[in-house]
Amino acid sequence: MTGESGFLPGQRLWTPWRLSYVGGDRPSPGCVFCGALEGKDDAISLIVHRGEHTFAIMNLFPYNAGHLMVVPYSHTRDLTDLTQPARAEMAELTASFCAGLRLVMGCDGLNIGMNLGSAAGAGIAEHVHQHIVPRWIGDANFMPIVGGVKVLPELVPATYAKIRAEVARQKSGADTVKLVMIAPDRAGLYFAGDDLPAIPLTDGASVWKSAMNTIATESTLLELLGWAGDASTAADALEPPVLAFSYSPRMGNGTSSFRLVSFEHARTLLGEAQFTSVVELVGRLELDTPKL
Repeated sequence: MTGESGFLPGQRLWTPWRLSYVGGDRPSPGCVFCGALEGKDDAISLIVHRGEHTFAIMNLFPYNAGHLMVVPYSHTRDLTDLTQPARAEMAELTASFCAGLRLVMGCDGLNIGMNLGSAAGAGIAEHVHQHIVPRWIGDANFMPIVGGVKVLPELVPATYAKIRAEVARQKSGADTVKLVMIAPDRAGLYFAGDDLPAIPLTDGASVWKSAMNTIATESTLLELLGWAGDASTAADALEPPVLAFSYSPRMGNGTSSFRLVSFEHARTLLGEAQFTSVVELVGRLELDTPKL
């Protein structure tokens, strides 16, 4: 140990998604929540569900992985200004996502609450919202207590994909998850036959774990990148969930279930509409791929 602080020299913790927060980027004018609702891409806005009176959105700067907020459509700063149906839906949606987060994130507990007004600690005081924060035993370690730093185990797009996929499964009643499996060198996509792989979902397991557990045994690299389905949550009731992975097959273990297809050939196999969704995914995740 070196110095009075007791920290080892030269240690780094990379959390690139927080750069815009600590760098002080100017927020967009107007309400953050209302701006997200007006967006055309729910995945970019981090909206995981739109209800009748309320919606659920991920926190861009989460306290813990899976940090969600349940928000009414009405732009108001106080619960008393909401209609009774809106307040009831907030409560039901909160309960539903508590159950969902336990399944998806495997958390040990949850913090639920809201701060009404700036004096109470509300970061967005003008639009009331309820926080749902997954908690794990030991997550309040020396980093936030001594160093004032919170380290998250995965990037926000990956967490978003996990939650959105579970919402889509419940809405659609799907029994499979479709995968967009991208080669690590971005040389193309992995296909099962002439289509994107479709993996059966396992009872009692989350969507992302069902996919991971099925293909992990024949992969040397398997990383969840993000949501690969329709940008709009309105489509979740009509289509099975779609997840994007970076995938590299294990060599020397017999025949692989998947074959590598160039992006150019994938366009022909998938058709223009489905390939367009792949192009949108690449843009959303800012992947370094050949010009599509």
